[in-house]
Amino acid sequence: MSDRPELPTLPGTLDAWLHTLELRRPECMMLPGLDRARVVAQALLPPTFLSSSRTQKVVTVAGTNGKGSTVATLAAILKAAGITFGSWTSPHLLRYNERISVNGEPVCDTRICRSFEAIEKVRKDVDLSYYEFGTLAALDIFCHSDVEVILLEVGLGGRLDTVNLLDADVAIVTTVSLDHQEVLGETVEEIAREKAGVFRANRPAICGEEHPASSLLSHIKDIGARPLLHGIDFKLCKKDDLWTFTGRDGDGQLREIRQLPAARLPSVATACACQALLCIAPDLPDNVFREGVSQAWLPGRCQCLTVRNAHGVEVRVVLDVAHNAQSAHYLAEQLEGYGGGDRVAVFGLLHDKDAQAVMAPLQGLFCHWHVATANYPLRATEGTVLADTVKSMGRSVDRFDTITDALRQALDRACHKQTVVVFGSFYVVAEALACLAHKGAGEAAAEPPG
Repeated sequence: MSDRPELPTLPGTLDAWLHTLELRRPECMMLPGLDRARVVAQALLPPTFLSSSRTQKVVTVAGTNGKGSTVATLAAILKAAGITFGSWTSPHLLRYNERISVNGEPVCDTRICRSFEAIEKVRKDVDLSYYEFGTLAALDIFCHSDVEVILLEVGLGGRLDTVNLLDADVAIVTTVSLDHQEVLGETVEEIAREKAGVFRANRPAICGEEHPASSLLSHIKDIGARPLLHGIDFKLCKKDDLWTFTGRDGDGQLREIRQLPAARLPSVATACACQALLCIAPDLPDNVFREGVSQAWLPGRCQCLTVRNAHGVEVRVVLDVAHNAQSAHYLAEQLEGYGGGDRVAVFGLLHDKDAQAVMAPLQGLFCHWHVATANYPLRATEGTVLADTVKSMGRSVDRFDTITDALRQALDRACHKQTVVVFGSFYVVAEALACLAHKGAGEAAAEPPG
């Protein structure tokens, strides 16, 4: 039975709904498992939508890093093709509506509230988490929208994540590395097994890493899924400034797509997205892939802006949600592609992340660090702890109370050709973006570094 507070009336606005859901069970207190959500889904959604007779194709994306970028690339190619789609991602940066979109446009407050109300009316005494509520709302919206493809980003793990209520027509595991060990397991092999739970028998199982964990491959074999391995069955190769993708369609036939533009998102995302679409829409022409890849981008992933500081100096700002060792290595590679000039860091982290592992690939790239406590009191690492970690690495650091304070100081101290890099968490980037919006920041780079 639930111990939730009983409300005399349902919340009237999206903000009120989100506040209520946070009071019941904060988003950071996730409840792994499908039983609760399945009971509510069966009362909320038509049986056909939850079964293999569903008319929409479903692509589920799991992985430690690159999930959002893969969904964004899938969405961009589908949009270029004129195929209608819905996408569920998390977390958001500035508005909750970013999580649920139809044809690339965030769903309005009213539609989300209507789904929340429908869930509340059928859930009875089932205690749903903040995340489960949102995922079910997305499924309800997609079920009643005219979409041909549903893109689902796993929130945590895969096997026990709410998106796994739907059997994926194509499932992707982008990468696997250490993260969320307290829930998913202490080793890469354990974590990979949890993520492999999104694969289904006789359906494509796309592995984004060229050397996947053995537990991932074993699970694919055990359930009789159809493996598609990066570097073997599909790959992305660069020649001059253009790329060539080679993959397999649903019949296993090779397909080559040449002259793809350089993407602004990780190459693993481009490769996995192209391979998934060959499985569900093999007749898409090459030019659709080219257009989609050229348009694919995602806020907070090596996002580049220019800001004029208090002294009139134009400062380049790079924002990235990197929050584990693997994503920090990727960020380091991208920063080195931006060329010369000093860099300074604006950094915050959640307490369940390994600060030294995140800082290690980046420590030599910054002449100074500005650290602060992220705006998420339930999970943030204190700025004093981060400052001590930076000092222990022999680096120069200043501590601030908020990310906003740290960013403002970094900007105002910046000189010509200096880059300010903001990273460490979605919450860090979100606060920085809100701060920069007031400064009138503009998009500085339409092309990726390099």
